[in-house]
Amino acid sequence: MTIKHPAKYSGVLLPHLKELLKGKTIVLDCFGGTGRLKEICSTATILEIEPEWAELSGALVGDATNMDKDWTGKFQAVCTSPCYGNRMADSFNAKDTSKRNTYHHVLGRKPTLGSSAVMQWGNKYKGFHIKAWEEVFRVLEYGGIFILNISDHIRKGEVVKVSEWHKDTILKLGFALVEHRKIKTPRNKYGANRQRVEFESIYVFEKLQNCNKDNQKVKR
Repeated sequence: MTIKHPAKYSGVLLPHLKELLKGKTIVLDCFGGTGRLKEICSTATILEIEPEWAELSGALVGDATNMDKDWTGKFQAVCTSPCYGNRMADSFNAKDTSKRNTYHHVLGRKPTLGSSAVMQWGNKYKGFHIKAWEEVFRVLEYGGIFILNISDHIRKGEVVKVSEWHKDTILKLGFALVEHRKIKTPRNKYGANRQRVEFESIYVFEKLQNCNKDNQKVKR
């Protein structure tokens, strides 16, 4: 039985990602899901923590916070979309038949221990992604690009600024922001997820070898 994924790259994002990759072939998606990045980059390495989803694309099963030590400086680009810390992280055994689109319910079991799929927005979520983005910095070559698809969400009527937190965190690691695109995409309309922000973000960062405190390139 094929197990669907509740949060694949939206089709409207793929042309943008293909353009931003600009023909790079040594590419990693470290939150690979079902491997949809291979639709625009057939040579991409896909890393996914859930075996059922990894099997769909022949992905490597692994943890984005603890990637292969031999990958240091290997990749020209990392292009990925982590969990957003929204209500899709709800994890419980439903007692009714109402429609739900969470990682737990689509997978049919609780996600693997250590997966960010069951992390609500908060300190645990932040700590996990700091480790993941440190690993992204390590596996990228200098001058390599990091393409991040991320989104805010609405909780209790307020916008949770998930995207801004990721951007600021990544900049502190030694990346420079190259571009930010705001893309309108179809969004989850089920249950507590039906309230939605108007767009998803695509951030493009460059790994710097030499930078000042404002993460601007230093001339040699």
